Amino acid sequence: MLKKLFLFILLGSLSTSVFSLDHYKMVFDDIKEKKEEKVLKELEEGNTTNLTYLTQLGMSYIELANTLHNKSCNKIHNIHDLVSTWKNQFILTNDIYYGVYGEEDDRNNYLSYRCKNLEIDIINVFIKPKLIDKGLSLIRIAIMNGDFNTIKLVMTLEDSRKNPNYYYFHDFIEYMEKENNQKVNGYVSFLIGQAYLTGKSIDRAYGRALWKFSEARDIGEPSLPYFIALAKIEDRIDTLLNYEYLFDEEIYKKRNTEVDKSILDGMQDNAFRGDIPSLLYLSGYYLNEVKMNKALMYFKKACALSSSPACEMYKNNLKYSYHKELYPLLEKFDKDKPDPKTATKIAEWFEKRHKYLTAIYFYTYAADNDHKLFLHIADLYYKTRLTDDEQDQKIVENYTKYVNYVKDPKIMEKLYYKHRDKDKKIYWLNESAKAGFPDSQKTLSNMYMVGYLLPQDFHQAIYWYNRYCFDIEEEYLSATCSTLDELRKNRQLQRDLENNDMYAQSRVGWMFTRHFDLWEAGRDYLQKAADQGINGGEIDLQLTSDKNPFMMY
Repeated sequence: MLKKLFLFILLGSLSTSVFSLDHYKMVFDDIKEKKEEKVLKELEEGNTTNLTYLTQLGMSYIELANTLHNKSCNKIHNIHDLVSTWKNQFILTNDIYYGVYGEEDDRNNYLSYRCKNLEIDIINVFIKPKLIDKGLSLIRIAIMNGDFNTIKLVMTLEDSRKNPNYYYFHDFIEYMEKENNQKVNGYVSFLIGQAYLTGKSIDRAYGRALWKFSEARDIGEPSLPYFIALAKIEDRIDTLLNYEYLFDEEIYKKRNTEVDKSILDGMQDNAFRGDIPSLLYLSGYYLNEVKMNKALMYFKKACALSSSPACEMYKNNLKYSYHKELYPLLEKFDKDKPDPKTATKIAEWFEKRHKYLTAIYFYTYAADNDHKLFLHIADLYYKTRLTDDEQDQKIVENYTKYVNYVKDPKIMEKLYYKHRDKDKKIYWLNESAKAGFPDSQKTLSNMYMVGYLLPQDFHQAIYWYNRYCFDIEEEYLSATCSTLDELRKNRQLQRDLENNDMYAQSRVGWMFTRHFDLWEAGRDYLQKAADQGINGGEIDLQLTSDKNPFMMY
C-alpha cells in the first residue's frame, strides 16, 4: 500500500495529467503546439529547465497505450494514423506483444474494441508498442540529461512487478544498460547501478553496481554516497554467502592501510556530531575491516539523519527471508568482542545453506568457548571445494587447536596422518601412543619394527607392541599378543634373552617369526643365535627366508 502511495505521489509530482483520463488530449495538444520539439531544442542549447515535461509526456504516451478501451475507436484510429507516420520501429520495446494473455483474452479484447478496419493484432502488435516506445524514448532523454525524478520513477515502476502494464520497464533498463556500455552517461550509470542492486531487470551484481556508481560520481546526486555504502554492504554479505575458497581478511584490510589514525579519529568525531559523509565513510571503512556490525550501524545512523532511496532499498531487503534472518545477527556480532552464541547462530545459518567456508569463519569465533567446534570445523573442511592439500592444512590447524585444550589421543593420531612434515608426524604419533591410544601404539611399533620414518629398533618395537597389547586390562585374543604374554610371564626366558643366550634367542626367534608384526625381530634373534654358532642356526635362517612372508612386496 505504501509503495502504491509513493508511486502516486511521485507521478503526481511530475504532472497531474499523468493519472488523468485524458492522456490522449495531452499527446495531441503537444503535437499541435510542438512543445516537445521546443524542449528538445532547448536541450541542444544546454537548457534543462523543462526536462520534467518530457517525462510527463512520455508517461502520457505509455498510459494512453494502457488505457485504450471500447469507447475509443475514433481515438484509436487517430492514434493509428499518428504512429503510422513514425519511421523508427520499436527501438526500446523490440517486439512487445500485448496479446500475451492467451487466445481467450485475445478474443475478448477484440470484442471489447470492435473498431472497424482495425484488427486486434494491429492494436496490440503495432499501436501499443509504438506508443510505449515513444514514451520510453522521451523518458530516456530525460534521464540522460539529468532528471533525477525520472530515475526515481523508473526504479519505482520497475518494482511494480504485479502490474503487467509496467513490465516493459525491465526491457527499458536492459536497453539502457547495453547502450551505456557503449557510451557512458553518469545519470544512466546511476540508474543501472540501482538496477544491479534490486536484481529485477538485470541480474543482481553488487560489484557491478559499485562500478556503475563510480561512473556516476560527478552527477552531484546527494543519495549517491548512500547507494555506494549500500552496494558495499551487499557486496560483502554476498561474498560471505558465496565465496568458495579461503576468505582472507587481509585483502580487505589493505584498503584501509593508507588511513591515518588521526584522520579516522576525526571522522569518528564528525560522525558523532551527525556528519553524514563521515558516517558513510566509516561504514565503508569498517566493511574493509570485516566488521559488519559497525558498518551497518554507521549506515543506519546516516539513514536516520537523512532519508535516501538507498535506505528504503535496505529496508525492503529485510523483507527477504535470508536478509531478515541474517542481518540482525550480523548487527549483533562484534568481531572484537565476539559473543559465542551469536557467532554460532550465524555459523549454523550459513551451514544449513551449505556455505561451509563462511560457517567455518564464524565458528572460529566461538570455538575457544566450545572446543568440540574445532572438530566440527575440521569435518566441514571436507565439504568445501578446497584442494586436498588446502583441506589437510586447515584440518591440521584445527586438530592442533583442539588438542591444545583436550589431550585427545584419537585426534593426535589424526594429526599424524594429516601432517606432511615428518618430524611433526612422529611427534603426534608419539603423543597419541603415550596417551594410550592402541592404534597409535601398534602403528609406532610397526614403524620401529621395519624402520619406516624411524631408525629400526626392535627393542622399541616390542615395547610399543607390549603397550598395545597390555595397557588396557582386558583379554586379548590376538595370537601376537598371546605370544608376547607368554614371554612376559616367563621371567627366566627374559633373563636369558638379556644375557644373549643363543638358545633363548633361537626360541624367541621362532616364536616371533610366526607373526607378521613381530617377524623382523624374530629373524633378528635367529640371526644372533646363528652368529653365536647354535647348532642348526643357518638352517633356521634358511627356513625363515630373508623377507617377511606375511608382507606383500
